[in-house]
Amino acid sequence: MLTAKYSAQGFTLLELLVALALFATLATIAIPNFARIIQENRVITTANDYKLALSYARSEAVRRNHSIRLQPVSNGWSAGWEVVDDATPLRTWAQSQPDIAVNGAPESFTFNSQGRLVTASFASQEVSITLDERGRCIRVEPSGISRVLTRRQACD
Repeated sequence: MLTAKYSAQGFTLLELLVALALFATLATIAIPNFARIIQENRVITTANDYKLALSYARSEAVRRNHSIRLQPVSNGWSAGWEVVDDATPLRTWAQSQPDIAVNGAPESFTFNSQGRLVTASFASQEVSITLDERGRCIRVEPSGISRVLTRRQACD
């Protein structure tokens, strides 16, 4: 009498359901964390762009040997900003994230030919870049030097 041996290939229905349940559990945990990381990266990118604009305005003021201004575009800082030589825009940063707020910034930043911040008093100025509870703080010193602070919240 010959007996045939069959080797089963593939998954049983029970194995497939267990795998799907594990995948659903992991996805439930990972997706909210992934969304938080995306928001954090959007804030960091915007803060770095703002700091880049400050540095660009300062270096252009020194290079051109006269005052250069960083100002908001027509709809305010949250809509974007531009570096201006008198009335001529040198470079514009459009804000592609309309839900990110820029708070604490003056009407404009003006750098003189030595790279110093003309619009500041003796104290440094802090600008908050925020999205929900996430934020970054950019400090602009009277010397014109700007930096993104390492703390992970908006300015105090």
